[in-house]
Amino acid sequence: MDKYFDVIFLEQALEFLEKLDLKTRQKIYYNIDKAKLGLDPKLFKKLTDEIWEFRTKYS
Repeated sequence: MDKYFDVIFLEQALEFLEKLDLKTRQKIYYNIDKAKLGLDPKLFKKLTDEIWEFRTKYS
């Protein structure tokens, strides 16, 4: 399957993700991978030309 985009994490984002528990972190990574394959507005929305907001509901 073709990807729509690549994801590049800022160092601060990686530090934040490492502070989360394993299951929450896995859910976020799963949703990011899922979003790369399709434009689902429930998972993310475009804020600017280069910045997107990812959304993950967990618990």
